[in-house]
Amino acid sequence: MLSLIDLHLHLPGTVRSQTLAELAAKHEVALPLPADELYSRINSDPTDDEKGRGPWFPLLRVYELISASLRTRDDFARVVFEALEDGKYDSGICYAELAFSPSVHIQAGTAYTEMTAGIELGLARARQELGVDGRAIAAINREDSAEVAVDMVKTVVENPSPDVVGIGLDFYELAGLPEKFAEAFQLAGEHGLHRTAHAGEHAPTASTVQIAIEKLGCERIDHGYQILRSPEIVARCAELGTIFNVAFTTSRRALIGWRRESVAAMIESGLRVSINSDDPALFPTTLRREMGIAREVAPSVNETWFVENSIDAAFLDGFEKAKLRERIFGSSNA
Repeated sequence: MLSLIDLHLHLPGTVRSQTLAELAAKHEVALPLPADELYSRINSDPTDDEKGRGPWFPLLRVYELISASLRTRDDFARVVFEALEDGKYDSGICYAELAFSPSVHIQAGTAYTEMTAGIELGLARARQELGVDGRAIAAINREDSAEVAVDMVKTVVENPSPDVVGIGLDFYELAGLPEKFAEAFQLAGEHGLHRTAHAGEHAPTASTVQIAIEKLGCERIDHGYQILRSPEIVARCAELGTIFNVAFTTSRRALIGWRRESVAAMIESGLRVSINSDDPALFPTTLRREMGIAREVAPSVNETWFVENSIDAAFLDGFEKAKLRERIFGSSNA
């Protein structure tokens, strides 16, 4: 069984319910339900039938509660380590990239350097105790203004961390389309930060994928299912070799079937995809489960193909990618 790589992994979405209960109590964050019950009630778009069986809580509301409970260096160190620990024992991951949203925590009074110090500690412990490596991605909250996004990138640039290797663009896509953040992404690129963005997830157009690549300089795309609306953009991304970091399980439960069909069609259209878990503690799912779904919906490709795509899409340099490839496949494939 191959070791796996998770490139689309939101730090709040990895937090164990017991950890949230303890951190929320520590920081006096009021939860609407006990944490384990709250997680089972995540549903961002309940059907008419489900509405009568509530209460339900949108994923981003639960994100807010988790983020409000992460305040200190030790909090961040704990959840980073636990994310990689769960990934290793649930799915056999050997490398992951964790996205966190600095502006959310800064607004709550946590200094950016407090976050990165904790992330570095958590990753260092995971490398030593678990043999699992990782990096972090500072994600722009697309509900923020363009000015706040630029300020966030400046903060990342002015406070370099060896483990924060890129920026992303997260949260509900329709709250801030990619062109709004062109200046922030340009600044990140000028300072050597890798770039990715959620695109083609909620907005019913393929153009957001094109804009993310051409105007934001994104090296890969998170989700991207709506690209299928434009054969021209599909063909262009296939030619470029753009890799789409997809996940099947979502808090919008009614869309799970559509996602499976979309990923299968993306692969059939010649696009490269990697398989990821997104928010495994909250849905819940595991990367190994998502990979199993991938094999069901796309029998024409195998697990090796998906993992090779993950290696190529990782925000690592050539030497580090070669090491990762050798670890997974052996020296003959390095």
